[in-house]
Amino acid sequence: MELLAPAGSPEHLIAALDGGADAVYLGGKSFSARKFAGNFSPEEMQDAVRLAHTRGVAVYVTLNTLIGDIEMESLKEYLVFLSSINIDGLLIQDLGCIDLIKELAPNIPLHASTQMTVSNLAGVKFLESLGFKRVVLSRELSLTEIRNIVSSCSVEIEVFIHGALCVCYSGQCLMSSFSGGRSGNRGACAQPCRKPYELVDLSGQTINKEKGRYILSLKDLIGLDSVPQLLDAGVKSLKIEGRMKSPEYVYNTVSAYRKAIDAAEEGAVFKDHGKEVIRLKSEFNRGYTTGYLDDDISADMVTEFAPGNRGIEAGVVRNIHHDEFEFASAADIRRQSATGITFISNKRTIEFVPMKNVYRKGRGIYQVKTKIRPMTKGQVFWILDPEKNTYTLKDMDQKILIDASLSAKPDRNVELIIRDQDGNVAKITSSYIAQTAMHGATQDSIVREQLSRLGNTVFELNDLEVSNEGCLLPKSVLNHLRQDAILELQDIRVKRHEENIKTGEENWTGTNISQTLDEKKDARIWVRTNSLRHIKEAVSQGIKGFIFGGDSFDHVPVKMDDYMKAAEFCRNNDAEIIFATPRVVRDKYEKQASRRFLKILENVRPDGILVEFLGALEWLKDLHDGIPVYAGSSLNIFNSEAADTLTRWGFSGVLLSQELTIPQIRGIRRESRIPLAVYAYGRTELMVSEYCVINSVCGDIDKSHCPGYCQQKRYFLKDDTGRLFPVRTDEWCHMHIQNSSVLDMRPYISQLAESGINALCLDFRGIDESVSDVCSDYVQILNGNKMPPDPSERGNSRKISRGHFFKGVL
Repeated sequence: MELLAPAGSPEHLIAALDGGADAVYLGGKSFSARKFAGNFSPEEMQDAVRLAHTRGVAVYVTLNTLIGDIEMESLKEYLVFLSSINIDGLLIQDLGCIDLIKELAPNIPLHASTQMTVSNLAGVKFLESLGFKRVVLSRELSLTEIRNIVSSCSVEIEVFIHGALCVCYSGQCLMSSFSGGRSGNRGACAQPCRKPYELVDLSGQTINKEKGRYILSLKDLIGLDSVPQLLDAGVKSLKIEGRMKSPEYVYNTVSAYRKAIDAAEEGAVFKDHGKEVIRLKSEFNRGYTTGYLDDDISADMVTEFAPGNRGIEAGVVRNIHHDEFEFASAADIRRQSATGITFISNKRTIEFVPMKNVYRKGRGIYQVKTKIRPMTKGQVFWILDPEKNTYTLKDMDQKILIDASLSAKPDRNVELIIRDQDGNVAKITSSYIAQTAMHGATQDSIVREQLSRLGNTVFELNDLEVSNEGCLLPKSVLNHLRQDAILELQDIRVKRHEENIKTGEENWTGTNISQTLDEKKDARIWVRTNSLRHIKEAVSQGIKGFIFGGDSFDHVPVKMDDYMKAAEFCRNNDAEIIFATPRVVRDKYEKQASRRFLKILENVRPDGILVEFLGALEWLKDLHDGIPVYAGSSLNIFNSEAADTLTRWGFSGVLLSQELTIPQIRGIRRESRIPLAVYAYGRTELMVSEYCVINSVCGDIDKSHCPGYCQQKRYFLKDDTGRLFPVRTDEWCHMHIQNSSVLDMRPYISQLAESGINALCLDFRGIDESVSDVCSDYVQILNGNKMPPDPSERGNSRKISRGHFFKGVL
């Protein structure tokens, strides 16, 4: 089993290697999901690959962001460079990268990033057919689901084992970009999930008054206990998150999991578990959870209080006085090891007190001087001094042992042979002709001293055999021999590693879908809804296209009868109807969801299918009645290369990414034939999550035992500015968070139409405004029968959004 470590900079790389990583993942200065990490310049990356490969460690480069058309030439140059340095794999998110990599860097294995939102076997199978060598699964899967996927596919499966958890499915979050323009899909997430929120009902009553306000902030994942099960399941790689953390954090975390994996592979008990957990917490601790691995989804997963580093658990508050309180601590923390304590205040915040205000009253009893009142029976934590408790970065701590033999005979060239423990041998013959010494041969100790000078390399001299037949060996000769031999051994080790890099095999034959590339230039209006009443109102205003089904936002599934009635009404009114797949399908529900969807298609033939996740293409591969297929916005089509990829796959149209500007859309239109659509109205879905804040706050129980709080009331998340974000749930108990404002592009319909868009989609899911009025406006404005409203007359501007059509994302 591979231990995969983060390397946010060259210093992090050294720490990962010292900690015992089998592989590292790192990013360049562009195209990486950790834009604010140090990352690697081309020269640093080339050095990193050579260093790692010398150590037998794999290097995977992250290309896990969406890429704009304006960046494509730079990307192509970058791919050619990456191909030249023989990296072990490339993690990608953007579908537009697949064919480019196969064309420009065919020697690089493809890895599907967790940003591709692969949460079921169907998605893995589809990517396997495209030639992907490895798939990084969504963090939301349980051990049982992971085992099922591994046993049913031949690609390598990678699983996150430690580090920060996103509350939203990776690759599906728009919360950051719609809140402040920093896109998680572009590597610039501002972490709005780490901010405080109130859960309020329709009347405005706050539900979480007695709890903390950080109800979207998940604790960090810790999977030390799950290593044996994941090894037994056949998982190829365990991944540690943390390119933004310190080198010390990387070293301590990697070394802890190195010990856990080694113990599991030997069938032994991991005896240092408790000690390693304390060490991990001393580096960073916002609270730990086994996450979704144990399928225990509850309030225990969230930090609840401020999500910063809280330290090591010390004890619980007991006696509280006016300007002091006491706590009892069983933790053996020496005073000189701690810089202070943190505690939870009565305002549910994390507060710090320096050690000078913490006094020992008795055995295990401490008194804290502070005017900030703690929460009754709240927790107290020690904050340790990092200089006294962490790894110190060196040039390279873990060395490769080598044995050497030197031969020197009069009137012959001096020879040096070095061997490593893997059987690699380097032999160097010096141009120097050895001469018999006039005043004594060079001593063996001097030879060892010169050949041992390997401080700035990854090697360390172990055994040395010297066969010197009375010769004088100048130090300069020995130094040159050592340098040349080490360089040759490095080359041998790197070459042997790179000979084993293999790409996946492509065997995709396409799906049995009917491609219809509509050449119509005029834009049309489509409506997305799960309501037959909405369809009837929209048809009365001249709407002739509908997207129906997929995720229901009222917890109740869209039934077969609903599909039949909607399709029949559309046929009778000369309107088209497209059926949508769900946005996320977790593996435990995948078979049930696929059977239901295919049954719907069998009984009610729609005019098209809107695919919202890649695994749906695996569902459709055996569909004998070819139906046009369209890509949903959740596939994150952000550039013309991705649009062209869908064209080659047989798609008939695409709902573009909701993070594009009008000029970017215009650019895609110039380069691509496939029909394009955008959302022009509705409450943008900002998050979809396996975690449910409603159940967490209202019930504080495992989600599987939830009595259905979401069906009793309507709920909203309220931020510090007073904005209200509707919280919805679907039939699979996914939480969907919608934007606080409604996207409304009525003043700019002509600009959207002139950009080359083929369809404007009005999304009425979760909308209370009159469908008839909105549809009437869009149809009449588009047809030129009504003047668009003045953009400056927005009423309450906080309730209206223009999306990213004008401002774009970082």
